[in-house]
Amino acid sequence: MNLRLRSQLRRLRRPAVLLCFAAALASQSGSAFGHGNEARYVDVMNWKKDRITKVFVTNESHFDALKYRASFPGRVEMVEGQSCVISDLVALDVDDRYAFDIDETVSVTLTYATNYTAPFVVGWDKSGGSAQGLTEVDVKPDLDAKFSSVTLKLDRARFAGQGVQGSDLAIGIQRQKGGVAEGLVTLCDIKVERSNTTPAPAPKGTVKLTIKDAKTGGTVPARIGLYDSTGRAPLPSNKALMLQRYADDLRMLHVNERTFWPSENRLSFYVDSEYDGEVPAGTYDLVVSRGLEYRVHQSKFEVKPGQTTSVEVALQRYSDMPSQGWYSGDSHIHVTRDEVADPKIWGFVAAEDVHVGNLLEMGNITNVYFHQPKAWGKASRFERDGHFIVSGQEAPRAAFMGHTVHFNIDRPLHLSTDEYFQYHKVFEEFQRTGGLSGFAHLGWSARGGSSARVIRGINLLAPLGLVDFIEVLQAGRLVTDGWYRLLNLGIRVTPAAGTDWPYSDFPGVVRFFVKVDGPFNLDKWFESFGKGRSFVTNGPTLEFAINGKTMGEELRVKRGARLDISALARLNPDVDSLDRLELVVGGDVIDTISSGKTDSAQLRKQITADRSMWIAVRAYGGKQAASNMTDAHSAPIYVVVDGEPAWNRDKVPETIAELRGQLKELLTEPYETPITGNEPWETRALLPAQWLLQQPLLRPRVAMADAAYAKILAEWTKYSEGAKPIAAMPARPAADEHGH
Repeated sequence: MNLRLRSQLRRLRRPAVLLCFAAALASQSGSAFGHGNEARYVDVMNWKKDRITKVFVTNESHFDALKYRASFPGRVEMVEGQSCVISDLVALDVDDRYAFDIDETVSVTLTYATNYTAPFVVGWDKSGGSAQGLTEVDVKPDLDAKFSSVTLKLDRARFAGQGVQGSDLAIGIQRQKGGVAEGLVTLCDIKVERSNTTPAPAPKGTVKLTIKDAKTGGTVPARIGLYDSTGRAPLPSNKALMLQRYADDLRMLHVNERTFWPSENRLSFYVDSEYDGEVPAGTYDLVVSRGLEYRVHQSKFEVKPGQTTSVEVALQRYSDMPSQGWYSGDSHIHVTRDEVADPKIWGFVAAEDVHVGNLLEMGNITNVYFHQPKAWGKASRFERDGHFIVSGQEAPRAAFMGHTVHFNIDRPLHLSTDEYFQYHKVFEEFQRTGGLSGFAHLGWSARGGSSARVIRGINLLAPLGLVDFIEVLQAGRLVTDGWYRLLNLGIRVTPAAGTDWPYSDFPGVVRFFVKVDGPFNLDKWFESFGKGRSFVTNGPTLEFAINGKTMGEELRVKRGARLDISALARLNPDVDSLDRLELVVGGDVIDTISSGKTDSAQLRKQITADRSMWIAVRAYGGKQAASNMTDAHSAPIYVVVDGEPAWNRDKVPETIAELRGQLKELLTEPYETPITGNEPWETRALLPAQWLLQQPLLRPRVAMADAAYAKILAEWTKYSEGAKPIAAMPARPAADEHGH
């Protein structure tokens, strides 16, 4: 160990100061590898231990409580005479020759440097139940003990390579209050010992599954759960779809708690309508699902030794949205696609009954991940049975300015490092060529400890008419703050929903429906979405009309006209129970209809059009935890009274003052730290440095956005007697595109 790090280690006597050591490691580490679809930080450590084939530090273990660590580059260092691996998250692959696909208690003894280790969590690949084991280890500094050891009993350990890059267990820092994980683990030894109590293999038989749509009789892709009497899911055969999770190719995936699933056992696999594979003889529980519109199938069957058991499942529809002209999409899926016609990726999307899967090539300020085929535009579309996958782009993306998403584009456009914050160049080009552009991740930010606010890029580009949509529903959260502010100014932005696989949920767990008139095709779907004819959901379906106009449409009336409002929410009871339906006018709820413990809620209401307004509906299910909420939200219907913009007149001045104030700050504020997103292992130094260099280049666009807000305010004065305009931003000297 070099003298500098040795000195730092000796000073670290409390977990609270371990973060300082992490910063020192970050400054001295070499770069982590990351290319193609490996958008995680994964760095293999030269740390050899018996029965362990690979040790690496990472930012994602794929055990739910061990993910998204700060990802300080790990190191192997000599600590008090012992070789130790040091990081905030360490993953380990147990030698398959010693333990693979077992089902028994395994003892793991961990030795760590007592004074240089914070409280940590151990997660492991487990048989049955959630398929993820978890145990916490409290660590207390001890000046008299250089090292401590703890022996953990890993219940029903499986070790079938379900973790990052085929790993079996992971060790990471505990999350403290507020979800923050601070400190490091200094792991100096590990011993793995089997109990050798895995039941002897039973004689095998074969199961053959065929999945059909009960209404059409045709075969369909689906998600499958297959569990023996102990809750264990047999490893699927090669007839299951091989799926992508970053750089991992695997056939079995963990169903997270946000994803509806009727079994306490939560390993699943995907099939393209038919499947067969050998399994140990016995009785099995079968679960088959296909998105929000189908009832979930559950049944039991028996497999006898040496025999084939054939099971045909006819999935019943709960609702048939395409029959009403509504077709679902997922705005945000990340997979690498080498060829346009990729039946495995198509099957992953179609098995959730998502009609349009937007596969996003993802860039940061220095790199590009999840590459798509060379063919773009219409040539990038692959369709079977009315379900499409198509290439799109998530870039530019920086937490400070927001992550941008672009659909229906003829080619990717990744800005160079020295112009990366000039988002308008991408939005303007895609608008010119018929693309659709928007922002991901809810449009609302409270990163870096700053106060919550509209994402900076939205604030800059929306008043210029460049923002078509915002993903307001993602990861079990419906967040409308930023979106409502724009609507209240009369800026029309369409709601979208995207899962952000593999960072969050399976494709289609959240989705948005688009209304298409006439026969379905992708051009019409994108065109209709561009007109705002959509609603977002992770469960409820919505119907909504005012005087014959529907979501995204404009209704022009005279002052005093009667508005006849009707709305209906329905929710597949296999997904969740329906709680209520709300009517929203200008961001305020003016009526609420309870479901009465049924699967639907209907609203009929009449109001008088005394001014212009935007009106929408939203619905909620029984799950209402902060990050696990069942909900849906319509695009607004825009009611224009005597030519007045469809805004919330009472909120225009305060909203404009807020957004113009944020615009002014944009030209002087430093980049937010700490930088924990956007692949920080390769961007954390570059982003703040480039922000300072490029900040002056944004002055012309800031001035244009401010002028657009001033124009809205001037228009508002026509409809608000006695209103006093808010002072404009100070005039600046004329500047060219380079900010000179």
